[in-house]
Amino acid sequence: MAKKLPAGMTLRADGRIVNRFTIEGKRYCIYGRSVKECRERETEKRDQVKAGLVKKGKEKTVGDYFDEWIAAKEGTVKPTTIRTDTILLNRMKITPIDKVGTTFGSLKLAKVETANVRALQGALQKELKFKTDKGEEKKRKGMTTRAANDSIHLLKAVYKSAIAERLVNWNPVEGVKTLKRTEKAARDTIHRALTKAETAKFLETAKKRNSSYYNLYVFLLNTGARLGEAGGLLPGDITKDGVTIKRTITRTEDGGYEIGSDTKTSAGVRFIPLMPEASAALDNQRKANDIIGGGKVIEMGKPIFRAPRGSLLKSANVNYDIANICSDAGIDKFSCHAFRATFATRCVEAGMPPKTLMSILGHSDISMTLTLYAHCEDNTKIEQLKAVNFV
Repeated sequence: MAKKLPAGMTLRADGRIVNRFTIEGKRYCIYGRSVKECRERETEKRDQVKAGLVKKGKEKTVGDYFDEWIAAKEGTVKPTTIRTDTILLNRMKITPIDKVGTTFGSLKLAKVETANVRALQGALQKELKFKTDKGEEKKRKGMTTRAANDSIHLLKAVYKSAIAERLVNWNPVEGVKTLKRTEKAARDTIHRALTKAETAKFLETAKKRNSSYYNLYVFLLNTGARLGEAGGLLPGDITKDGVTIKRTITRTEDGGYEIGSDTKTSAGVRFIPLMPEASAALDNQRKANDIIGGGKVIEMGKPIFRAPRGSLLKSANVNYDIANICSDAGIDKFSCHAFRATFATRCVEAGMPPKTLMSILGHSDISMTLTLYAHCEDNTKIEQLKAVNFV
């Protein structure tokens, strides 16, 4: 039987302990991995309050609470989620919402009105000029509609926490409607499925340029694997029949890269049969690695696909190489994720059952497989429609 926790403490589903207590009529909430850690953090908080270092609810700004909210999430979600949320919150924090330059983060948490949130929503899509802590002037492009909507959705979650902690009485984000997307969806541009002609021209040009990522491109086109999954493949994951996807490259909180212990989703752990082209790409990459390593014995802990200097694959570097190849080939630019859409499209055109494709791609929801990745060329539509007997 589990040991009973002290009064004011409760156990969360993720194993962390929540400690709620009151100081001078104000309710506080801290988190810890053990009762001892909770007690220590409570003592620290009481000392801060006594020294006047903690702002009261009515004095707390949006920026103050953003920092507290992120700190409370650490350890409960993946580092990549913390990093993404931090980027969005910091952007909202420094965004001006009126003509005099009042930033959203400087507003009092309990005084924010729905009109302020709507002003923020519009401002996020405009170019942002700001000064760093070192006084350097910088610019950032306006957010896409999707990014702006993601930011407001995150802000709604932040205010729900503030209500739970009794810092505010209502959620000013509730009345803000989602913006209608004006940009073309990525699935129709940089994430689009390539035509067979585009695919052939791209690979031909990549080979002529002696691209360091040529084998990677062939592998992605013939397996539908994500870039991070390909970058996380170790020698022990590969057999003569196929590859087992077990892990992926992830971003750390500080912006670095590491091979994570799991895939993007639980359904991501899967076996992908190897077609001749994919097998050849793996063999050629092994040979390239032997040359780079000077013929040394293969280290089982090192990934098969790496950056030219042996580091982990980074999407920015791969996409930069793709952009240069596209320029030389005279085709519209796309991202490495387009290989996944292309693989799915060729499978659908060949008549592969959706459930099979769903398993190969590692999706837990078949609607994602069909909606996001099952593109179809116009010529294929025409040919398949001709084969239908309507009488």
